[in-house]
Amino acid sequence: MVQAARELWDSWAADAIVADGQFVRAGGLRPFSHQGKQFDIAGEFSVPRMPQGHPVIIQAGDSDSGREFGAATADAIFSRHGTLAEGQAFYQDMKSRLAKYGRHRDQLKILPGVTYILGDTQAQAHELAADVRRQQVGPQTAIAFAEQLWNRDLSSYDPEGPLPDVDPEPDAVSISQGRARTHRDRLASVQKWRALAAERNLSLREVVIEITGRQSFIGTPRQVAEEINSFVQNDASDGFILVPHLTPGGLDDFVDKVVPELQERGVFRTEYAGSTLREHLGLAPVEEREQSPSSAVVSV
Repeated sequence: MVQAARELWDSWAADAIVADGQFVRAGGLRPFSHQGKQFDIAGEFSVPRMPQGHPVIIQAGDSDSGREFGAATADAIFSRHGTLAEGQAFYQDMKSRLAKYGRHRDQLKILPGVTYILGDTQAQAHELAADVRRQQVGPQTAIAFAEQLWNRDLSSYDPEGPLPDVDPEPDAVSISQGRARTHRDRLASVQKWRALAAERNLSLREVVIEITGRQSFIGTPRQVAEEINSFVQNDASDGFILVPHLTPGGLDDFVDKVVPELQERGVFRTEYAGSTLREHLGLAPVEEREQSPSSAVVSV
């Protein structure tokens, strides 16, 4: 599929310009023909070539096959590894897979999806983070999330009470229709939940809050900037994709308070050097990807 799309994008000459529906520069549109397992297509692609050549391809998927696919085709990886150690292991693994596909390290950007919570003090930030999580995981949400693990109806259980005292039904038809299976070993996962609940005296809802906690960076703007920079400088990421807990306006505090801290450290741009997403991410134009220079800029 990716190869077919690239052949369509490349069927326009790089110097083709269209005005009022007419070619005004040599090169123009070239007929394409693609034969593969999924597609057998030929003709003329009606969409002109974009300024960055190809759109930036961002891949997500953490299985071994997903990692191979990303190493072979992606410009960036949207990963879920939120700790420094996990990020470093994933970063090294992905970068080491590139050579077999004739690619070098700077052709693939590792961009974990992360959230942030800011406060005037670290204690205030952690208090706000706890409040955000409780709002994100209400009683009904906690029950629905637990039902995906137990694979059975848990509507009779109190989300503010103890975990269900029944075992999951791993072999039954999935209770969550239309969703991919996210628990490979339901019994083992339930045991971990019960151990966490017993150790910290947590209710069902509190366990779900702990298990699904997504605040990656919590602290003052300076602390968050230092941690972000630490990830990049220690090869745990090439940058981040921010996932705010509020929309719209969820990035305002980050732009106003964290970005200046990053700029002060010299690791975040003060102005754009190009006009496309590919340039903003430090990726070379498609036709020059083999000569892509390395980038020390934190891409957010």
